[in-house]
Amino acid sequence: MSTVRIATDPTYGFKQLDPVPSPAELDAFYAEQYMELIEAGGRAPEIRRLLNAGPEREAELAWIRSTLYADIESELCAAGSRGLLVDVGCGTGDFLDHARSRGWAVQGVEPSGLASERARGRGLEVFHGTLERFVETSARSFDALTMLNVLEHVPDPIAYVRCCRALLAPHGAIAVVVPNDFTETQAAAAAALGIEKPWWVAIPDHINYFDFASLERLLVGEGFEIVGKTCNFPMELFLLMGDDYVTNPQLGPECHARRKRLEAALPVELRRALYRGFASFGLGRNCVVIARRRD
Repeated sequence: MSTVRIATDPTYGFKQLDPVPSPAELDAFYAEQYMELIEAGGRAPEIRRLLNAGPEREAELAWIRSTLYADIESELCAAGSRGLLVDVGCGTGDFLDHARSRGWAVQGVEPSGLASERARGRGLEVFHGTLERFVETSARSFDALTMLNVLEHVPDPIAYVRCCRALLAPHGAIAVVVPNDFTETQAAAAAALGIEKPWWVAIPDHINYFDFASLERLLVGEGFEIVGKTCNFPMELFLLMGDDYVTNPQLGPECHARRKRLEAALPVELRRALYRGFASFGLGRNCVVIARRRD
């Protein structure tokens, strides 16, 4: 892309690349650069740690299942949902497998053919195609819908949320996870360390940038009521304590390991209460918002 600026959506207040990358630009990026960036540590370290079979993947997946996945499933149950769940952008099916183990009937939607096949190899039902196409062809209504780190990547997040709402049964619940960006904590960390570049901006794949307020406005404005929110550990706290993993990426794995040790040491309900508290103040590396379809 040529010159890119960050614009603000006039209705809901989330940030967005301007201009939005074209489908051709996105296709070329994902085909030619994305996986190389992940493997080199320049994108999505959480994906890199789950890529290859082995002890690292197993340890990382066990941690995610016991924290983020368990928290999302618990919040959906607290919202009154139970039954048929669809995971939009399900990848190779890690969250679907977790939800299935907790008693949900599950289905996935995934545009990647390779990821879809890997998920199906785990005995999961996965629609290979776009969300829009799935809405057109599916005759099911779902009790719950999850969308984990998807909404930041789509050119039109408003239309995407509308598609999600159309899939839900009356009063069905949605759980959305997105990076928490352009926050006061990030600004404080940048000022403390003298970092001028907004390191959380990832062009062209991260098109949209939400915080809790803008994500909640989007969901409420498109026919949902907020019933819960939580987060995961606010990694920017490491920056504020002097661990500059932005300038020195070698610090990243150690910060991640320390965060995991903290979470393992906390009793589950204490950790959940702490993270709900963080979320109420707009903190957390990722926003996790649970909402119910308003009918």
